[in-house]
Amino acid sequence: MDHPATCPRCSQALTPPSVWSSEWECPVHGPVPPVHRAPEPSADWLRHVSATSRVPVWLPWPLPEAWVVSAVAPVGDDVRGVPAVATVLTGPSPLGGPAEMLVVAEEPGVGFATGVLGLEGTDPGAAVQRSPYTHVDVDDHSVPLWLVADSRDDAVVVGERDLVWLWVVVRPASAGAMLVDRLAFVDARTLGEEVRLLPYGARSTWLDPQ
Repeated sequence: MDHPATCPRCSQALTPPSVWSSEWECPVHGPVPPVHRAPEPSADWLRHVSATSRVPVWLPWPLPEAWVVSAVAPVGDDVRGVPAVATVLTGPSPLGGPAEMLVVAEEPGVGFATGVLGLEGTDPGAAVQRSPYTHVDVDDHSVPLWLVADSRDDAVVVGERDLVWLWVVVRPASAGAMLVDRLAFVDARTLGEEVRLLPYGARSTWLDPQ
């Protein structure tokens, strides 16, 4: 398990575990949940994460052609629960060349996605007050997604389903054209043997500590 160097809510330095506490703590917000280093992706690991997560484990469904699952990373632990899960997929960009897609489900206030993206705060904030940029289908329901400004070479959108944030990040930004298509997502927790039929690729390093 890994921890960010600073709190995703306020960017203050975290205090490491000590004789007084077994957790990494922010001086303002208290304990910060650990991020599990994603192992080589597999059906067994996806099943394990799905069994312990409090939030959906989102996957595009069906996966875009020639795309593979390349990382599944839970945030939290088996004792206190998993309030956020990130999945990474890798495949060809519509405009040519390789691309990656990061899909994050997280409870409000966790701040995992904003931490990965280098954004302030824990939630999308004012971004969701504008008109939606696109829509995706989740469990046969249309979910609006708002465009989030990002200083990196990413295309970032965010929405909300059942009080859980749904972040979708595509890099490079030129591959964001695929977000305009009507993507559909499924919660891997609801899948059966389909999990074993998914294509798994080489482990992505996107979520590794920098």
